[in-house]
Amino acid sequence: MTTRTARVLPLVLAAVLAAGCTSSDGDPAGGAPPAEPKSPAPTGVGPYPDPVSPTPAPARSHARIQQPKGGIPLPASVDQTDAGAVSRGGLTALMTYDTTTDDSRTEASIRTADAGWCTAAYGAQLRAATTHAGAGATWASWAQHRAYTTVSLTAADEAGRPADTPTTAYRQWIVAVTPHGRDGWKGPAEQYTAFVELVRAQAGAPWRLNSLSLQ
Repeated sequence: MTTRTARVLPLVLAAVLAAGCTSSDGDPAGGAPPAEPKSPAPTGVGPYPDPVSPTPAPARSHARIQQPKGGIPLPASVDQTDAGAVSRGGLTALMTYDTTTDDSRTEASIRTADAGWCTAAYGAQLRAATTHAGAGATWASWAQHRAYTTVSLTAADEAGRPADTPTTAYRQWIVAVTPHGRDGWKGPAEQYTAFVELVRAQAGAPWRLNSLSLQ
């Protein structure tokens, strides 16, 4: 992993795409010719920048945040002293959606925080996340097919990645998120490169997601 990539890792909710990028349902800035549409990233992890004057998110009833088809992995299902296993499980939870129970990708952010995959600070940021441009056209398309997603991860750690310390670790993954309709439809996979920072209180303690950047 290069020095430049390492600097990107600690950024939470970073705008990881080039300046001027819009969501898949937005208009290009400044009247420029329309760019190739991009799939929206999961709420709370980019590519949308924070608003200049953020408006507090409305209170959400976590009691109505339901489990998607097949549920999501829980920290207890993996070796929590293995940074790779924890980053894989947390990413899977964060990108598992079900349009029959979720209004948008925001629900997955809340589920991931509530499941215990994150540090207290990062969990609070995920719970407070809002969808900047609404659910979007991609979500609407999925909802027409009553779709849920499956998540496939491939390790992509680069040479030069910072070595793990007793309390800090970094992992990189290639992520494919595929929607499956209950009517037999299967949509194109969204693909991302995920950079994950994990921390823990001391050697031997459980790892937790502390920040995440997507490209």
